[in-house]
Amino acid sequence: MTNISSDVLIVGAGLAGFTAAVRAAESGANVALIDKSNGELGDGNVLMASGSLRAGGKSPRTNPNELYDFVMAEGVGYPDLVRAWSETCGRAVDWLISSGVKVDESSPGRVWLDQSGEVSLAPVYKKDVGTRALSKLKERFIKLGGHYLSGVEAEKLLVENDCVCGVSGTKSGETIELRSRATILSTGGFSANKEMVKRYIGPHADECKLRGSKQDTGDGLRMAIAAGAKAVNLKYFYGHLISRKALVDDRFWPYPRLDSFVDEGMLIDRNGNRFVDEGRGDVAVANELARSEDVTGAVLVFDQESWDAAKDDAFSNLVKTPAPNPWLMDNEGEIFFGATIADLARTLAVNNANLVKTIEGYNRAVESGTCHSLPVARTGKPKLLRAPFYGLRVVPGITFTMGGILVNGRAEALDESEKPIQGLYAAGDAIGGLMGGYRGGYTGGLMQAVVTGILAGENAAQPPL
Repeated sequence: MTNISSDVLIVGAGLAGFTAAVRAAESGANVALIDKSNGELGDGNVLMASGSLRAGGKSPRTNPNELYDFVMAEGVGYPDLVRAWSETCGRAVDWLISSGVKVDESSPGRVWLDQSGEVSLAPVYKKDVGTRALSKLKERFIKLGGHYLSGVEAEKLLVENDCVCGVSGTKSGETIELRSRATILSTGGFSANKEMVKRYIGPHADECKLRGSKQDTGDGLRMAIAAGAKAVNLKYFYGHLISRKALVDDRFWPYPRLDSFVDEGMLIDRNGNRFVDEGRGDVAVANELARSEDVTGAVLVFDQESWDAAKDDAFSNLVKTPAPNPWLMDNEGEIFFGATIADLARTLAVNNANLVKTIEGYNRAVESGTCHSLPVARTGKPKLLRAPFYGLRVVPGITFTMGGILVNGRAEALDESEKPIQGLYAAGDAIGGLMGGYRGGYTGGLMQAVVTGILAGENAAQPPL
């Protein structure tokens, strides 16, 4: 059996892991970073990211009090963690820059990882955005004397005298034990673990499409719970509605984004009935569908005006990804057309009377300003749906899970009594307590990774009192 010792051990080499590793090494600790993949930079979600450094839909340089209030409004955030996140967002951007990571702040209110390079059609948004950022962090980590080991699969936390003192696992079939004064779990979420997805998100949520890393199998969450950690907000995930064609064709992942169709249209079930408040936004609607009994049976209905406008989709232009129109047609998306409601119902094979009642009732409510009185109230700014109509068969796509190990503002993992577990920290998508909620509660995956990575690295590097 191989034994390795360090002051700080980080499990999981994504953006959170490399951030924590660099920050701990900068703080004077002897640091080891391991990842179960054989990749030189791990195999996390950052390698598939657009590079947007958003903090709750705002710039990370926004006033911390405003960021705090924005996140806490969802009702599921834990105050100590949200306060620390809010106060660290701006500093995190400056730290990335000081670490050699190129950041673009040329657009007012927007902060991005370096956007240069080619556009990718699949499976990532932009080629090399995440790769460049991690390469810079890894370079700095190695210069600071850090040790990176790939192909190491952590299996169990080592606990002695109620203190976590490392992990045991395997490398190339051989047992390996890595001992440390402090251990940081940055293993990502559990979106690639179908059993966990079914257990925590919905009984049929395993039918959703995975949009994130296949390495996110919940290892950190599983190990932490076994060691007595509390897990929170597990039913929430960040993701979007995507064409159901994506279930059988990875070329279609993750394009195109359908946010505008959700904002302006309606979602119906197999019987032609509307069943969710689309005004909550695409992320929340995807979550709602994932928790339903018929995850793959929904149709997104919109009209010609929305279809035409999708050629100039603002988000697609912003991140330089294909717009829904003509992408859905060109790539054989499950999209259908109807000159009338009856035509659309026949094409979709849904109940004609139900669909007519649904659309006509919806339009009357929009026109009269009584959307609150619909069987399912409609918030936001809905528009009238006018013939001709489009129907797109959709399925939720899960990018990463929002729930996980509850941590405090020092990124210390907490037990069921919400007291720190000595020697255990968590960062990135492995944590819970920051994201989730009725309206989606997305605060930005990259900012969560960097901020909690900084907090975990700094605090884990401090010798115990």
